[in-house]
Amino acid sequence: MKATIQTPSKQQGNILVLVAIGLAAMLSIAALALDSGHLLLNKSRLQSLVDSAALHGAKELDLGMSHNQTREAVLAVLQNNLQHQDMQELADALQLAGADNGSEQMTSQLEVSFSMRADPFVATSDPAARYVKVTLEDIPLQNFLAQLLNLNKNVAANALAGPSTALDECFDNLVPMVVCGIPGQPDYGLPLNQLYLMKMGSTTGSPIGPGNFQLIRLGDNSGGSDIRDAMAGMDYLGEACYSHGGDDSHIPTEPGNTTGPVAQGLNTRLGQWSGPVDEYNAPRDFNVCQGEKINLTNEGQLEEGAEDKAYRYANYQTDLSCGAYNGDIIEAEPAKAQRRILQVMIGDCTGETHGSSNIDYLGAGCFFLTQEVANKGNESYVIGEFIESCASTGTPSGDASDGIGPYTIVLYHVPGSTDS
Repeated sequence: MKATIQTPSKQQGNILVLVAIGLAAMLSIAALALDSGHLLLNKSRLQSLVDSAALHGAKELDLGMSHNQTREAVLAVLQNNLQHQDMQELADALQLAGADNGSEQMTSQLEVSFSMRADPFVATSDPAARYVKVTLEDIPLQNFLAQLLNLNKNVAANALAGPSTALDECFDNLVPMVVCGIPGQPDYGLPLNQLYLMKMGSTTGSPIGPGNFQLIRLGDNSGGSDIRDAMAGMDYLGEACYSHGGDDSHIPTEPGNTTGPVAQGLNTRLGQWSGPVDEYNAPRDFNVCQGEKINLTNEGQLEEGAEDKAYRYANYQTDLSCGAYNGDIIEAEPAKAQRRILQVMIGDCTGETHGSSNIDYLGAGCFFLTQEVANKGNESYVIGEFIESCASTGTPSGDASDGIGPYTIVLYHVPGSTDS
């Protein structure tokens, strides 16, 4: 038997095959590394686009826009953000021209839908739906070496935004007043959609105690100047933190009627400016309608028929003008939505106290300012309608139950999504 001898030429051929295989493997790895990095970068940019669009849409919807107007606002913020240099590739890949604001599927790549709840998200055309989901899909990206492996680099992203759970503990735009509630009772013992005294005048006894008129001290604020500016909603003067059973479990009262500052501050919201506040730092509400003036009885209670005389929150939500009511839209600029919605502390006023004191913190509530405040001691009372909720900024409680009080607009995880 003869031995088989491998010749050098055959060995060289085997080496060339191995080198070719090695080069192909290296090119494949390079393709995956380069294109994967490019994919992740643009995926992140796309997610930022839909996050900002969903938040903007939810805020505009919360300010009273219709679903179609909200879709238009979402489209506008997308187009604006796509003008950034970093977004050039996505801008080229997205076809947003001819978007249909009246349809959930605005374009073949953009969908904007609404739901009554964040989870489960069930798309609906109900105008009361306040949760907004923005989806961008089927967006092709450039290939570098990925075509060698026949890889598809189409990307998609979605985002969901809407009202948070009720704010708890820290608030950013309170007004310095307190309404007395009942501990342990639903809604603090205050029936919704009824009128309440948020601040009393000087002719009646105080539920808190002598010298107190339901004014409170927010944070480090003190004196009439801070009361006026906080009533007007000036920046940083409505900030305060409270907790149940903690170091901040009490609401400090601010003694005195402080007639002038209260009227000067609150009336800016109705288009009336006096003193050192102006229309630019303290704009009016878009709707400044008022009903007949509500008076108090000798006992300090709302007069009989007050509910019928008042300009109500239900009217405020639907009126486009004041033609049918005792007031006119003031032609002054600027104006800001929901300036008449006030965030007020609710406390346990059990047990009268004298002068500056503390009352137990129960929570926060939302009140609609029904009428202007008189700059006169015995008439410097403030009347508001207790409503279910209102937009704000602060720390959400995280309580999944539907509760009353201020809320903020936040992003939610999209059910079933691995991205948002």
